[in-house]
Amino acid sequence: MESIYTPYLMRVDTITQETSDVKTFRLAFQDDAVRETLNFQPGQFGVFSVFGQGEAPFGIANSPTRGGCIECSVKHVGKVTHSLHELGTGDTVGFRGPYGRGF
Repeated sequence: MESIYTPYLMRVDTITQETSDVKTFRLAFQDDAVRETLNFQPGQFGVFSVFGQGEAPFGIANSPTRGGCIECSVKHVGKVTHSLHELGTGDTVGFRGPYGRGF
């Protein structure tokens, strides 16, 4: 990534409806080089962007051993989370991170 302010582009691979107001998104990096080299640790988070709507931080929900993807669970509570809940499979979102100290 050339700038810490430029998000990686990710494709929504799957969406799982966990409860009436929580969805889990499985996101895949669109750039093969990023998919193979980006690493994260348990406990870290990322900033997810819905272009034209805003961005918000969410914890990374999957194991780092599941390479090439990031999962996050999102509760529908505001503007950005509403926009995330409106996404469908194949849509594009942005991701900046990972941030924070892992454990």
